Amino acid sequence: MPPPGQRDYSSVRLSRHALERFVERFGVEPGAAEPLLRQALSRTRRLGRNPENGAIAALGLHAGRVLVAILQEDACLTVLTWNQFEPRLPEFGRSRVPRKWGRMLGRLEGGAMTDDTPS
Repeated sequence: MPPPGQRDYSSVRLSRHALERFVERFGVEPGAAEPLLRQALSRTRRLGRNPENGAIAALGLHAGRVLVAILQEDACLTVLTWNQFEPRLPEFGRSRVPRKWGRMLGRLEGGAMTDDTPS
């Protein structure tokens, strides 16, 4: 069970597209992609919801790098890096980066972060 304020989306259906993007964008081996993505989805923070299609953006970490999973109903549709997702923040009800960004990332992983943090 994730800590308060975090969500566990590890049981959602992973689309082939999401697994392929995870391999492409995060440099994991195709055979290890599913368990690693499920591990990253087990501790996420919900960023927002797109009112047009009901998709949810969930912030997670993989190997210290920020990832954003786009979920709709019971499936993970795709996985984006932070730089790919940031221009889409307004689509998910946010006008800017969440407050206390470093603290939020630290709570997701427990400390280690990389240079994917927004400027």
